[in-house]
Amino acid sequence: MKLFKTVSIIIPSYNEVSTISKLIKKIKAINLSSIKFKKDIIVINDGSTDGTKSVLKKIKGIKVLNTINQGKGKAVQAGIKASNSDYILVQDADLEYDPQDYFVLLKPLLSKKKIAIYGSRTLMNQKKYENKIFIGKHPNQGFGPYIMNKILQLIFYILYKQNIHDLLTGYKVYERKFFYFNKIITNGFETDHEISVKLIKNNYKILEIPVNYNPRTVQEGKKIKFTDGVKAIYTLIKFL
Repeated sequence: MKLFKTVSIIIPSYNEVSTISKLIKKIKAINLSSIKFKKDIIVINDGSTDGTKSVLKKIKGIKVLNTINQGKGKAVQAGIKASNSDYILVQDADLEYDPQDYFVLLKPLLSKKKIAIYGSRTLMNQKKYENKIFIGKHPNQGFGPYIMNKILQLIFYILYKQNIHDLLTGYKVYERKFFYFNKIITNGFETDHEISVKLIKNNYKILEIPVNYNPRTVQEGKKIKFTDGVKAIYTLIKFL
C-alpha cells in the first residue's frame, strides 16, 4: 500500500511571461507531506510568443512540454498524458488562484472515492463579500463571466440535475485513471465542460471546495471571451 498519493500540477500556459515564474515559485514552496501527498509540476507552453518558453528553460525541477497553440483543453490533455500521478490538478498560469488552497482541494481525496474536486470561487465569495444581488461575485470580477457562470449553472442543473456553482473555475482535480476510459475530443476552454459531463455520466461526484480568487482584467492578460461561453453552452448540450 502506498504511503503517499501523487498529484501532477498541470499548468497550461499561453503568453504568461509576467506570472509563470512567480507562480511556479509559489507551487514549489508548497509541502504537501502533511496530507500525505507528493507533487510534480508539468507546464505546457502552448505556443507562447512572449518569452514564456525562455523563462521556463531557466526553471529547474519541472517538466516542460512545448506545443503548438491549440487551446487550453488540448494543453491540459498533453499534460495528463505526460503524468504518472494518481491525480491531476489543473492550475491556471496566472496568479488568480492561490496554491495554498492545494491542501483543502486534495484532502478530501484521502477518504472519498470516485470524486472530482472543483475549487469554487463562488462559494468563497459568498463567505467573504456581502452582495445580496450578485451573490458570490468578487468585487473585481467582470459581470460577463459572473453572469455566464450563473447561466451555465442553471443549464447544467436542468440537463444533468447537478447544482455546480462554479463550472468556470480554473481549479479542478481529477483522478488520472478517469482519462483511461474517457476520450476528450474538444480543444479549448470548453474541454472543462466536456469533462464535467463525462464525470457525471461515469457516476463521479463533483465536490465543490471554496477557494481564494484574485481576478485579473483583459488588460492584464485574461483570455476567456464571450464566444467561449457560447461554446460552453453548446458543449453541455452536445454531450447530453
